[in-house]
This record gives sequence, structure tokens and C-alpha cells, in this order.
Amino acid sequence: MSNPGTDSPETGIERQQRIARGIQRRLVEHIRNASTDLNPGPARNDAATYTSQDWYEREQQQVFTRLPLLVGMSRDLPEPGSKLLFEAAGPSIVVVRTQQGLIKAYLNMCTHRAAQLVTQCTTAKRMTCGFHGWTFDLDGDLIAQPGGKRGFDGIDKAQFRLIEVPAEEWHGLIFVIARPGTRDDIDVASFLGGFAPELAQMGFERANPIKATRLDVAANWKYAYDTYGEGYHFSTLHPTTIARTAHNDMVVHDKFGLHARINFPYRDQDAYADKPEDQWTPRPYGGVHLLFPNTVINVSSMGPGQVFSIYRIFPDGGPHQAFSLMAAYRSGEVADDVDIKPWEEFHDFIMNVVATEDYSVSASGQRNLRYAPEGFLLTYGANEGVLQDFHRHLAEIIGQGG
Repeated sequence: MSNPGTDSPETGIERQQRIARGIQRRLVEHIRNASTDLNPGPARNDAATYTSQDWYEREQQQVFTRLPLLVGMSRDLPEPGSKLLFEAAGPSIVVVRTQQGLIKAYLNMCTHRAAQLVTQCTTAKRMTCGFHGWTFDLDGDLIAQPGGKRGFDGIDKAQFRLIEVPAEEWHGLIFVIARPGTRDDIDVASFLGGFAPELAQMGFERANPIKATRLDVAANWKYAYDTYGEGYHFSTLHPTTIARTAHNDMVVHDKFGLHARINFPYRDQDAYADKPEDQWTPRPYGGVHLLFPNTVINVSSMGPGQVFSIYRIFPDGGPHQAFSLMAAYRSGEVADDVDIKPWEEFHDFIMNVVATEDYSVSASGQRNLRYAPEGFLLTYGANEGVLQDFHRHLAEIIGQGG
């Protein structure tokens, strides 16, 4: 795309500014009219999708082992030999950066007797099994069998390569599909579709990790995920936290196939409701990016740059338990020597709100669903369009797999 009136291509920053201004116009319009983006009408969903063991198992088969899942960012694996363990989707997977700087992933099991191969994420260029010492390089090749090697005379070492898992590094984001396969089995750009440019413009390649936290919740993973998709609950559930800065039940909702972006109008924009646009202070790009099936990337401004808050929600052994892997990153334009304490405090604040407010109501709601009468239906209002779309997409995928 070119800049208006010129033949020069639009830069990433210019694109962000253009999109941010468009979102700002829509937010101010909602403030002015006390309105919100709406789906055509309410939608209903069977409570069994949150409580059924059968539904849970179908999600495991059709969603969490078939779709690309975000496992981290490029700077989580900064150098050859860097490793990352990903076990949240079921199988233990080790993701590595090879000597050539590529990302590869393997089932974290020795091909001798299936013992766990990597237990600590060092930057060693070799991976040695703690059971019998079989050793593999970062490309998955068996390179050493110390000790009882004579017992394996005549074997073809190529048959004992580590079992590869589809993995791709895409614009600073690292994805895997949690089952055996090759690089040809994953295509992140196609999976993202129209959402790809919205994420590619962020500069995730240069994002640096700040802090990571795990939160457990006694609820179905979808009940926890639902809390991120609407602002209808701000004034009642978050009266002393989020509601102090954000309007209740106002949202700008942009749809990108399976994925979505939402923005909430903050009260510092109220002053613009009665002013012409040329008197507005431009807002930086931001918003809540909902990456199907289970990831939220919240982009917000902080100090000299942006903070990327990434929340990934997973089922935990059944339909009634889940956990979230929450991580904060600072954008690449922030100096390496910056004091990260304010960034850590912001992460801790969000974790406290999520744990004590959002996930608290998720747990109590899940408990009630366990005892609700058969056929009980949850209702998502037209003002909860993200939830409607998410559950519809999920049901379509589960149905295709069934």
C-alpha cells in the first residue's frame, strides 16, 4: 500500500498510525453516542461444551494437536543451542535454535527407550539422555551412544533421529503443532489469514522478555478465555481496577476469520467527544489481539515503547481445570539498560486482577455449570460478539473432526 498522494510504500509505523487513528475515531464515536459494536443478536451455547468429558477429548484431538499454537517469541531462543520446553498441550516438546539459527522442535523423548531427553534448558549444542547417555545434536541426529554401544552394532543411526514436530518462526513469534510432523505441515501465514499483517507490524522480532507467571484456574479453559473477550463486565467485576480507566460495555471489534482484535475506549478519550479530530492527541497502536484458539496478545503503551502481554490458556487434564501461561515483553525500541521494575509491576498488577477477579468468577461459574440442569444454555449478548464468534468457530472445528 502507498501513502496517499505518493508512490512510496507505507512503512510499518505509518500503517500502525493509520490503523490506530481509525480505531480512535470509532472509540470516540462510541463515547459520544454511548454505543458499542454489536453482532446481529444474542447467541446461546450448551453448557456441555464447558463440562463434557467427550467435548474435552474432542478439543484435544481436533484443536490442541492440530492447530498452530504459540509457544514463545524469538528472543526466548536468542542463540544457537537455546531451548524451550513446551508441555502445555499434552506431549513434552523441546524447541531449539539450531547452529544455523533455525527453529526446530522435537518430541522430548529419546528414541532409544522414550525417556525424557531435555530436563533443563541450557544452551548446550548437544542433548544427552539421562537414562543411557544417547546424545543428539540440535538437528535431531543421533551422534553418540556411550558405554554399551557394542549392543547396537549394525543399527542405522538415521533410524534413531529425534521425532520432529512442525515448528515455524514467523515475524518474531514461534509456533508448533503438538504432534509429529515436519516443517511442511505448518503454515502460520495461511492460518492467520487476514490477521497476519496486524501481527507482523508489531516488531515482535525485537521484543525482550520481562517476566512470566503461571496461573491455575478451577474452570474450563474456555470460561477463562471468555473473560478476555468483552468489556461488559468492567463496572461490576472490576470497579476499582479496570473500570477506573475504561468505559463499561463499549468495544471496537475487528474480525479476521478465526481471529479478532478488540479495543476498549479509555476515559482519557472523553475530552475528544466534543472536539474536532484535528485537536485530538493521536493514540499509539494497541489493542487486545485474540489469536485462535487460546492466545491473547494485549498491546499497550508504556514509557518509551510498548508492552506485549501474552496470555495462553490451556485445559489441564479435564474439562473443569485450566491454567494460563502469562508473559510480558517490552518492545525492541526500549533500551536494554532500562529499569524494568515498572514493567514487572505492571505485569504483577494484571496478574492480580486476572487471578482475584476474572478467574475467581470463572471458577464459581464453572462450579455452577457442573450442577446445572441438562440442556442449560449460556447466553452471549450481541455486545459479546467475540465470544459468539469464538464458540461458533470452535464448534465448527470440533464438528469437522467428529
